[in-house]
Amino acid sequence: MKKASKSIKAKVMTTTTTKPVSERSLNNIREIVGDDVLPIVEYLQDKKNISEFKIAEDISTEVNQVRSMLYRLHSQNLVSYYRKKDRQKGWYISYWTFNPAGLKHASRMLRKQKIEEFKERLNREEENRDLFYVCPSLCTRMDFDNATDVEFKCPECGRTLVNQENSKTIALLRTKIAELEKNFS
Repeated sequence: MKKASKSIKAKVMTTTTTKPVSERSLNNIREIVGDDVLPIVEYLQDKKNISEFKIAEDISTEVNQVRSMLYRLHSQNLVSYYRKKDRQKGWYISYWTFNPAGLKHASRMLRKQKIEEFKERLNREEENRDLFYVCPSLCTRMDFDNATDVEFKCPECGRTLVNQENSKTIALLRTKIAELEKNFS
């Protein structure tokens, strides 16, 4: 019986030969899921079917925090898992594997989200063309309605707000949208 359990453990903790996650992919993961998950991604990238307890132990983090991070990664299809009941304790233990194929989808969704955000901002900038006011100390920037609410005084430093011509901002947003859409297809 003991020999069978050792072979199961050996099978569960196998490593794979995948190429390391690129810095660009790590930045995407950071932006999508958060900074705190990166130690888990780096830990799992060359391993397969690792228990959440082992992950927590090896990255020196509480198992509840590790589970939370793993579930966030799972929600973006960046990890997969299966559950197995521990016969001695009666608990279910999840065994996790990094899913590098999910990176492509997550990156695509991030790019799509950025395009939408830039389009919304471009729309606001165009609707309020030349109706933005900025503090000379660059404390704040606001549209005409908000500037009138504060009587054209900066709420941070009290200096008088000045009109900002936003054609460069509009051009920059259009360029960013075009770049993202070009790389999106």
